[in-house]
Amino acid sequence: MYDIFKTSITTQISALSGVSAEIVEPAVGVSNNMANGDLTLTVSRLRMKDNPTQIAKTLAEQWKADDMVTGAEAAGPYINFRINRTVLTRSVLQTVHATGPKYGWTNEGAGKRVIVEFSSPNIAKPFHVGHLRSTIIGNFIYKLHKAHGWDAISMNYLGDWGTQYGLLALGFERFGTEEELVADPIKHLFDVYVKVSAAAKEEAEHIEAMDADAAAAAGPTIQDQARAYFKSMEDGDESALALWQRFRTLSIEKYKQIYARLGVHFDVYSGESQIGEGMSRAIQMLTDTGLLIEHEGAKLVDLTEHKLGKALMQKSDGTTLYLTRDIGAAIERYEKYNFDKIIYVVSSQQDHHLKQLFKTVELLGLPYADRFEHVNYGLVNGMSTRRGTVVLLEDVLHESKEKMHDVMRANEAKYRGVADPDHIADILGMSAIVIQDMAARRIKNYAFDWSRILNFEGDTGPYLQYAHARLCSLERKAHVKVNPDADVSLLTEEVTCDIINQISLYPDILAASIKSLEPCTVVQYILKLSHSISSAWETIKVCGEADDVAEARLLMYWSARTVIGNALTLLGLEPVEAM
Repeated sequence: MYDIFKTSITTQISALSGVSAEIVEPAVGVSNNMANGDLTLTVSRLRMKDNPTQIAKTLAEQWKADDMVTGAEAAGPYINFRINRTVLTRSVLQTVHATGPKYGWTNEGAGKRVIVEFSSPNIAKPFHVGHLRSTIIGNFIYKLHKAHGWDAISMNYLGDWGTQYGLLALGFERFGTEEELVADPIKHLFDVYVKVSAAAKEEAEHIEAMDADAAAAAGPTIQDQARAYFKSMEDGDESALALWQRFRTLSIEKYKQIYARLGVHFDVYSGESQIGEGMSRAIQMLTDTGLLIEHEGAKLVDLTEHKLGKALMQKSDGTTLYLTRDIGAAIERYEKYNFDKIIYVVSSQQDHHLKQLFKTVELLGLPYADRFEHVNYGLVNGMSTRRGTVVLLEDVLHESKEKMHDVMRANEAKYRGVADPDHIADILGMSAIVIQDMAARRIKNYAFDWSRILNFEGDTGPYLQYAHARLCSLERKAHVKVNPDADVSLLTEEVTCDIINQISLYPDILAASIKSLEPCTVVQYILKLSHSISSAWETIKVCGEADDVAEARLLMYWSARTVIGNALTLLGLEPVEAM
């Protein structure tokens, strides 16, 4: 939004100083303190020989005001510029009105493709809150790339292969029921897995207490049978694969219900099991390049010189491992999608694994080895139910919704006016969880705090939704309509200038976010904008004002509401219009 003013400053400063426009332009930025000026030139970045403070003084004295930039004042080694506020305000508000939900979007990624792999739960394990972080951060990164013109593909790489599925199949024979499987596959399979794992542990402890002869005569253990079952899956046994496929299909259908509630869509449901020839090709490539070495019947890659230890690729029984399948997946994905970038949204606990993967791909000499990126994040502590036990993600979402519903019911008058209170409570509950999660840098661990997220004031998800809903209410009650041609020269108050400045910065926020891939950049921005609107609420009124003043103010508030709504959508949340 400031580009036209930066261009005016760059042109005149270049002419006055003799410094090329290519050097001047990046030296001009938005001021940190608008009280001193709107834009600031850092003179030292002009690379001139004389003292920067003296140069600033001289250039400020020589500056000629025009219709765009009305004044210049030296401040030490800086020059602060005042711009034509009416021109800025008109440009900002008309641009927001014209572009609406695509305000701030760019074509920076046009012609480029990115795969964002995120969520990726393990079918044999609970869909827990750790997957929430990957899911919402990954969804943000996916949406952010689309906003910058990338051809983005959202991929869910399910943990659906491995020895645990042999264990799960044995467990289902012992502890599973068809009715419970169909009713809630994720929960039932997890319960089965817990029971069979406990049985295997108890058996192992029992055998350990036996003498050698008795242990040998005991026959195959549960773990032995599980390994054999998985080996039969890898060898293509139809009955074994049929049961596994049923587990997988039912689980995906349940996942889709949870993702729909979170507003998350996946273009591709992949998984370790879907990796075909890529796996055997990976082993062959590792062998041909001399990277693969044998050790006690197993095969591994020695990455110790890169401080990454030894990476096991194939067990002594011939079964593959997670890393082998990831290499095979990388090969197949590039051949199928020809990506320019692939982003793995995985917790910091997997830093070592991803480093091993990326290094191995690099050592294989694959031409796309530099296109891999790991976006990591910290852990959530203290997320539990009232009973104090760790729960499935769906249980957390349900409890958050109920808590929000309780808060809404406390105000009976407002509650009666909400069209679909159950749906609104669900959105508020998810907003509370998502904004608390995204408020700080993603690498930080944080403590989940029920009491904090219930607050409709302060830096919370419900507060942001309330700010959006209140602006929607203002528009419904106003006696004038949103008019992009309103006389914005009437917006002269300090607080309105602050709001306009913040609205104008949203494209810069999106530009910064695509570089850092930090949701907190967007969260902190809309929190600040919402606080500014709250500060203006009592003094900058629309209702009861003259039509021209009301139109100007309504256009500003409408633009702010649009930006908050856009940002919430980018964060994966549905903006509410009444609550």
